[in-house]
Amino acid sequence: MVNCKNCGAPLSLNDAFCPHCGTPNPEAQEHLRKLEALDQQFQKAQDEVHDEVRKSKKGYGVLVFLVMLLLANLILIPFHMASYEIAEKLQISRMGDEEIQRKLDTFLENGDYAEMYLFTDKYNLPYQKYAEYNRVAYLAGYYVSFIENVTNYQYNQDNYSDPLVRACRNIIDFKSEYKNYLRWAEDTSLMPHAEQVKRDFDAAAKEYLKLTDEDLAEAEEMTDSALLVRVNERLNDETDK
Repeated sequence: MVNCKNCGAPLSLNDAFCPHCGTPNPEAQEHLRKLEALDQQFQKAQDEVHDEVRKSKKGYGVLVFLVMLLLANLILIPFHMASYEIAEKLQISRMGDEEIQRKLDTFLENGDYAEMYLFTDKYNLPYQKYAEYNRVAYLAGYYVSFIENVTNYQYNQDNYSDPLVRACRNIIDFKSEYKNYLRWAEDTSLMPHAEQVKRDFDAAAKEYLKLTDEDLAEAEEMTDSALLVRVNERLNDETDK
């Protein structure tokens, strides 16, 4: 554990930059370099084993190679995963504020709210630094999760109902989060985008689960099970038509 050289906040080796002030973390960069060096050593050892196997005329040489390769991979898999995660964080730290801002504005201009959510989630943008963008992206995250769950339900509805339960929870959580957004939003310039995410979410709920405007208005005050019963009623009504 290290501390940010700018604000003193505690950082781990997985924090390519400080989540509080955005200052790059040199310890994480050094950690990544060490992981890359370790990966190069592994590749060199793997090549040497390959050479030994080619030279050997006995079957046990292949067995030795397979065992060594398996052990090496078991050891290095966590390092490869950590290396990939840190590399992603370092990538966003190198973009610079202007490029990040340009990407976020482009997402909004094109109405690509789901893509903006995936971008902010993947690179873990500092929340306070991009607070209003993160709030809109957070709302879009519920929409992404909802679409994923209803899609899974439609393809597995005969024997797998959990996605429908989660979709109902998405609706309730989205309604609550949207109310919080209206209450706490500091920059109203992005309000139209939040409203558009809500319209997209409501339209999807009506299309996929056959809910009405009245159902959606009541959803926030309903429990998961109560909303699930309502959804099943609407889906059954649609089937009976």
